[in-house]
Amino acid sequence: MLKSKSPELLVFIASVLFGFPAILTKMLIGVLSPIAVLTFRFLFLIISFPFIVCMLKRSSLSDLFSISKTEFKHFFFLSLFLVADMALFFQSFYYIEVSTALFLFLNYPVMLLLMARFFLKEKITATDIAATSISLIGIVLVFWSKLNLQDYSILGDLMVLSAALLWAGYIVMNRYSANGNHYRKTFWIFLLNSAMFLPLLILFGNPVGFTNIKIYHFLILTVLSVVSTLIPYTLLSYTADRVKSSTSSIILLFGPIIGVILSFVVLKEEVPFNVIAGGFLIVISAFISTFSIEKLLQASKYFARKIRTILFGYNF
Repeated sequence: MLKSKSPELLVFIASVLFGFPAILTKMLIGVLSPIAVLTFRFLFLIISFPFIVCMLKRSSLSDLFSISKTEFKHFFFLSLFLVADMALFFQSFYYIEVSTALFLFLNYPVMLLLMARFFLKEKITATDIAATSISLIGIVLVFWSKLNLQDYSILGDLMVLSAALLWAGYIVMNRYSANGNHYRKTFWIFLLNSAMFLPLLILFGNPVGFTNIKIYHFLILTVLSVVSTLIPYTLLSYTADRVKSSTSSIILLFGPIIGVILSFVVLKEEVPFNVIAGGFLIVISAFISTFSIEKLLQASKYFARKIRTILFGYNF
């Protein structure tokens, strides 16, 4: 049972709030492109996050802005993976339902598990086989009615699966970078994300859409930026060194599940039975593989050193 004000409860609150961005973005998609919404969110964050952190006396402005060349390189790669992941995931809403996208995205723990096994060269366990098999069956069920390659929804499915792979890569790079100032790391990722999204907004995001927003749309943007972005990211930064990564990973799986439920209630999506059945199997595989990958990564520091050396050219 989670105690009131416990760090685990704060992570759970963050997970619940992470269930809303997909729904709110879908509600804005008729006026603003997903790229425009993402750009607004991160621009809002780089202004508000330092203010909140300083107000709570968790860090000073000098600590937030002070950064070494090594940290910058690390944060840059993290942002690159995160921006590509988010752009693909939210752009998929043009082609598939939100619930389907969230179900497919939950394949990332299985991808992360296979990635870790490949780099660590360790024996594939029965748990790995079970999680992967359940996930593959779930994917087949989701794709069951989409065997026609001319169906544009397949493009959306592939975009989400690519986003899940990128998110798995992000987790790998982020796994052992928890040392140091968590607030500085969070702020610089927000800053770099904004810098990367701005050219995407100009080239592909239809920035003129901001001239057409009404008060209703602005309120949704505000809720999305404050409630579903600023608060959960601040909570995760606060609990980074207070909650074990294994516990945090499991709790955060509830975010997409909550998003699926909200897609039925708020967006009134009517999802075929095969997608629901496949999604249910994917959810099961996500929990199984998350337990397995956490034990695997905690047992080996070699994985982290290898990834850091390949990507950043240094080992420590």
